[in-house]
Amino acid sequence: MLHLFADPITNDPVKPVILFLGDSITADGRYIRYAEEWLRKHRPDQEVELVARGIPSETASGLSEARHPFPRPCIHDRLAEELAAAAPGVVVACYGMNDGIYHPYSDERFVVYQAGMRQLSAQIREAGAKVVLMTPPPFDAASMNGQLLPEEAPDFSYLAPYRDYDRVLECYANWLLSGGCPADGVIDLRTPLLEHIRYERRLDAGYSYGDGIHPDASGHRMIARALLSELFGVVSTPIHFNL
Repeated sequence: MLHLFADPITNDPVKPVILFLGDSITADGRYIRYAEEWLRKHRPDQEVELVARGIPSETASGLSEARHPFPRPCIHDRLAEELAAAAPGVVVACYGMNDGIYHPYSDERFVVYQAGMRQLSAQIREAGAKVVLMTPPPFDAASMNGQLLPEEAPDFSYLAPYRDYDRVLECYANWLLSGGCPADGVIDLRTPLLEHIRYERRLDAGYSYGDGIHPDASGHRMIARALLSELFGVVSTPIHFNL
């Protein structure tokens, strides 16, 4: 469990507003609603406000693939306004899925992602909030309905991604988990989601993890469980959601 709701020096309480930033997975909002529903039901005295502010297609790097229908938005173009509007005590950010722009790994793109994430963390801390980073969820090629391209293909996009794009996300996730980006905590979404996919495929070989990029409802429930465990210490009892 991450101990985020009290100042480690003064022990004063941290403002109980948690701002969630991210791409379309966060914009979907289901994992936030699941967590909020569980807290409302099982911890009605927990004073906390969850503010969902994800934007579809967004990145932390500012990169965009040539075949994307419009330049991808970048969190740095709105971060100051979001922090001022929510005045959060904690910010939870999840970026990476779009930052590799669905291409094979390259050092150049990885460096830009790293710089974008470090800038994100620094600006949040300068605003007086604590930073929690979530690893990008996995890319599940088996759930993709579109074309999957080999490494030697001339171009890639979210509609026609590199078939082993999950290797890129694994690299980005490992960097976050290693402490490469300053933060008050890092939540590993990749491991429980991969375990979830494997479990579901053992039960049903045709299981589809959403569209391979965006998790289905069961994937969002796994993210909510990770949040509740790491942010609120919910580990001793099974977690059930009604939404």
